[in-house]
Amino acid sequence: MASTSIFMQCLEGVRDVIIALNLTELPATRVAVRRRPHDGAHYFPGITVHPSAERYSGGTTAREAIGYGCAVTMVVNNDNDKDYLLDRLLTWRESIRRKFVEKGALTGVTSGDVYTIKVEHEEVLDWNRLKMDNLDVCALCIRPFVLETRT
Repeated sequence: MASTSIFMQCLEGVRDVIIALNLTELPATRVAVRRRPHDGAHYFPGITVHPSAERYSGGTTAREAIGYGCAVTMVVNNDNDKDYLLDRLLTWRESIRRKFVEKGALTGVTSGDVYTIKVEHEEVLDWNRLKMDNLDVCALCIRPFVLETRT
């Protein structure tokens, strides 16, 4: 079933772009749209695309511009080769950032017009818990701005 909300269309579009990057040692099944950024140790390595706050960006009497926050959280479990896994995580981050900054395009949004995409840096999750769990995590927010018809 196709998603009807613009927000979900944006989340799925970001996920699809990330999958198409074919990131090193990251199967497509490890890139998912989820409610939350992290769901336990069975999901490593992995990338989660999840909702973040929307931003109103003006509009006209007929349309409004909304920036949909599509947070991208990347997680690896660093039990073995810490340097290699951290480097892989940072390489994923760079690849995703560059893709959206340099060639920002998002298909699959059918309920509005994506007119620009911004990349924002995000805070990581609870540092104390991550340290205990021996996880490396980084996050970006991919924010597609969509012109949508007022109803």
